[in-house]
Amino acid sequence: MKFLLPTILFAPLVVGSALLRKTVAPIRNIYTFGPGVFVENIAVRSNSRLLTTSMSVPQLYQIDPTVAVPAATAIYTFASNTGTSGIAEVLPDIFAVVTGIWDLANTRAVNNSINVWTVNLNGASPVVKNICNVVNTTIFNAISRIPGTPRLILAADSALGAVWRVDLLTGAYGVAFSSPLFTPVSSATGSNLGINGMQVKDGYLYFTNSAQGLFGKVAIDSQGNKIGAVQIISYSNATSTTGLVYDDFSFDLSGNAWIAAHPAQAVKVTPAGVQTVITNTTLFKNPTSAARGRGAGQLTTMYVTNGGEFAPDFTLFNEGVVAIDVPQFL
Repeated sequence: MKFLLPTILFAPLVVGSALLRKTVAPIRNIYTFGPGVFVENIAVRSNSRLLTTSMSVPQLYQIDPTVAVPAATAIYTFASNTGTSGIAEVLPDIFAVVTGIWDLANTRAVNNSINVWTVNLNGASPVVKNICNVVNTTIFNAISRIPGTPRLILAADSALGAVWRVDLLTGAYGVAFSSPLFTPVSSATGSNLGINGMQVKDGYLYFTNSAQGLFGKVAIDSQGNKIGAVQIISYSNATSTTGLVYDDFSFDLSGNAWIAAHPAQAVKVTPAGVQTVITNTTLFKNPTSAARGRGAGQLTTMYVTNGGEFAPDFTLFNEGVVAIDVPQFL
């Protein structure tokens, strides 16, 4: 999820001498969508293919980043919805997906329009099942499965500042827990997104709060209950990151978080909270999310989605996916 902010120009950053030792470009474009496809989130299948969601169109897209000329294919359309947001794999090649009727300018959905689905990609055609229609919320942003409990997912409510729990077998849902560190700053556009990115890893729920400018974690149990204090790992208003807005993120093989950040950055954060900012105004266009590659030759690639830029007439362009060769920035 991104704020609708004007693009701010930064000089591209070259990191170290790694560029001289690699044949793969440190950051490269994978695919650029046509106008109007606001790319929101990403997941990676075990066969290396990328799944992307969009808050401006109701299609779930698939991209094969391993071919010479990648293309995006709409593999399913969620009728009666205007867009998709969170996505997470819950079982092998079965993904939970969030849809809604979105007001993109305000980064909110129409109340009671949020739905959670599962998309099974194990067969020749997707098998899609509606799990529940969620009332009393206007946004499920990122979602994450709970390792060891695949029937449960957690969802980030950026408006209420809460983490919801959804049972994919029964359709039951409710708020699991909340925190002042999850809330937005205000209801105004640009400060109305609290908890945004989210991922469960090693017994912790890691999260970003875009409005408050922080990346943190909290211990949870196997049912998604909070069992410890919320800890802050890093801030986006630190000296090296002033002016950036944290969005969604993923982890590399060394346990570093890679946070997509507006307007043109990816921020590597070590477990100790040390930040490295990678800026590329040519390829990063309001990054919204990240996911580590899977499959042969893909484990050290970090895929980052671009929400895109707005022309003076508010046409959205330059939305897509780029790839970071992680070893060149370690």
